[in-house]
Amino acid sequence: MTILHSTPRSGILAILWLTALLGACIHHSYAGTRDWQHFRTATRTGERRRLYLKWLIQSILLFDLGGVMTLWLLPRPLGWTSLTQLRLSHPTPTASTAPPETSPAFFIGFGCGILILAGVFLLLRKLKRPLPLKPLGDFAAMIPRTWPEAGLALLLCLNAGLGEELFFRLALPLLAGQLTDSLIGGAMLSTLLFGGMHWYQGFKGVLATTVLGLIFMIRALNGTPLIWLMGFHALMDVVALFIRPALSGHFSRRTVRQPAVRPSS
Repeated sequence: MTILHSTPRSGILAILWLTALLGACIHHSYAGTRDWQHFRTATRTGERRRLYLKWLIQSILLFDLGGVMTLWLLPRPLGWTSLTQLRLSHPTPTASTAPPETSPAFFIGFGCGILILAGVFLLLRKLKRPLPLKPLGDFAAMIPRTWPEAGLALLLCLNAGLGEELFFRLALPLLAGQLTDSLIGGAMLSTLLFGGMHWYQGFKGVLATTVLGLIFMIRALNGTPLIWLMGFHALMDVVALFIRPALSGHFSRRTVRQPAVRPSS
């Protein structure tokens, strides 16, 4: 008797689905690397917008819809709950019912930190000094150059927060955890896959995203609601592609503009 004979039908379907997901992630990463090499050298805004849109659609299909489908195929499905209460792991009875991310002190400290960093960046820009905190990873080409590109890039940032957190911090670790009877094992697999899928950013980018993914996963395992992780993820991407470039003087009338319109013949 093989292991499949002793596995319920729902478990076999979940194993096949997990295999398909891992294959889709590998293919997405490989194809995305080729697209990224083309994107970095693209000079026409039409080419760049086409790739922005392609990545947006692919991420929706793989992470958003794939995450929802994964939750539906779990051998032990989640009970219905509101989005604000959706989380990977519930806090222990001895822990506080409210995660620290929801406390007023956290928001005050977070806001003050943002204001201080913005002030430092603006001061260094005025003094024409080099800016600290250079980004880890090769994603400078992702910074939009025109207003239509900015709209698509913003959608990418927002969907990255929504889809990637749903997929990597809830659906995938739950699926792998239920199949292996180890939520920690599922979390480790998901975190490593999350970092590995950013290999187009180079070694530093993979290392940085893996560390960030680990931090987010630790918070998820400690009961932080998924919606908070989604918000912070999207905010980090917006900071990387919009706020930091704006503070460093990257955006100007020369760099962010409406695409040229060909005169009618």
